[in-house]
Amino acid sequence: MLHRSATEIYPVNKLVALVAALAEEGIPAELALRGTGIDEHELRSPTSRMSLAQLLAGYRNAMELSRDPHFALRLGRNIRVTAYGMYGYAMLSSPDRRTSYEFVQKYHRLSAPTVDLTFREEDGFGIWTIKPFLTEPVDSRLYQFVVEVMLGTITALSRDLVDSSYKPAQIRIAYPKLPRLPSYEQFFDCPVLFDQDSNELRLDAAWLDVPTLRPNELTFASVQQICSEMLAQMDLATGIAGELRRILLESTGRFPTIEEACRRLGTSPRTLRRKLIAQGTSYLALLNETRAHLAKKYLRETAMTVEEIADRIGYSEASNFRHAFQRWVGVTPAQYRRNTGKGAKAVGPAVLAS
Repeated sequence: MLHRSATEIYPVNKLVALVAALAEEGIPAELALRGTGIDEHELRSPTSRMSLAQLLAGYRNAMELSRDPHFALRLGRNIRVTAYGMYGYAMLSSPDRRTSYEFVQKYHRLSAPTVDLTFREEDGFGIWTIKPFLTEPVDSRLYQFVVEVMLGTITALSRDLVDSSYKPAQIRIAYPKLPRLPSYEQFFDCPVLFDQDSNELRLDAAWLDVPTLRPNELTFASVQQICSEMLAQMDLATGIAGELRRILLESTGRFPTIEEACRRLGTSPRTLRRKLIAQGTSYLALLNETRAHLAKKYLRETAMTVEEIADRIGYSEASNFRHAFQRWVGVTPAQYRRNTGKGAKAVGPAVLAS
């Protein structure tokens, strides 16, 4: 197995789809995966992970190797909801399309996102906005490829969730219409506008209240909780917030001040605060998240008393911990332990790995 970095956190399902799509043109997996640092054997393992950089390397290979002008659109269309694991299962069990779209927007980061994907309702339309994550200077061909994959994916997911005959009401594209572009109108069977302010896929808002094919609110709630935990674990591994979380988890009971954390991160408090704001969080929020994560783990998996747990996560008074825990979780530590039904089975207060 090749060495893996902290950025390799996504399932390889999109690379699997890319290799399969290129194989339809007779292109071997070895060429499709060239420069990604991932081999064909790893694609068969459910534990294999990739980074966004590795996925984009695969996209660049496809741009060079494929002779199909519709390849990126076809690739997106071939990535079906069943390829997304728990994330896809939640979409399938959601009660209606609006709920499934809200879910996709919230948990999109679980699917190796190459775009910032947002959804809104406006003027009788449900509108997906697609903004590729590409650094400057932007490679215009890769930008187009990423947009096309996403347009194909949204369409495929909509057909899987509601109706195989689904088609968008309108598509808007930020780049100009060039001779080398594939026929979007023919592929999507809807009007397409170019040179727009943003990349958008629009659908009739009447579709949003249509039930999905397999709605199950109980299943949806359960799987959504699993996805929330997956997203939390992913956040532990990425960005400056991930680095700070790791420092906090390694410092259980003796959490560093922001100044001490900055010394370990090699940055200033001002820079750290700015970067954390950019990730939608703060030092205090991460400290409380870490305390809540550890407290729940201790309550579920050890026989430690509330007083021992309070001390372990940096509270000198158990009463302060109880108030904080109820604020974080919505129930008291004792209620949480009863609800999980695991605390009494634990064998002792051993220090737990996150």
